Amino acid sequence: MTVLHSPEAVDAWLSNAGWYPGRRCDELAAAEVARVLQDFRGDGGSLDVIAPAFAFLREHVGLVATRHASTGDRVEFYPRLMYRGAAEDVQELADGLGKKVFPVAHDTFDGGTVLMDEIGRFFYLHHSGEYFLGCDKHSALMSYARGYPLEYAENHYA
Repeated sequence: MTVLHSPEAVDAWLSNAGWYPGRRCDELAAAEVARVLQDFRGDGGSLDVIAPAFAFLREHVGLVATRHASTGDRVEFYPRLMYRGAAEDVQELADGLGKKVFPVAHDTFDGGTVLMDEIGRFFYLHHSGEYFLGCDKHSALMSYARGYPLEYAENHYA
């Protein structure tokens, strides 16, 4: 993945995956939200849909953006549980933040999950820890593309 240094670079990266300003995929977003809610129940957790995450998904759901073309590594803009027991980890992040969170994307290489909280901030749940990405889409995706070191999510705990 090219390092994304500006909001325009983020928009170009997303555009290559099929995004455009004003994109709306309401039916797909609703279906994907229903699926992940069921998956969370099956994993022993519960999850509430939050407005910022649903708004983000309505615009971005279904996009698949290449991170590293040589490896087939992608960011898929689908809400997913990437491993068994993820519901507990998502709940721990929400409890620490004192805010509800909801998954909005994941990467296929590491199985990391991008989540939004109810005030619109982005976080990254990875096997190595919980990380803060940014307060909006552009800053979050620029941080994500830059990679490690990422800021620890605990710096944003309630």
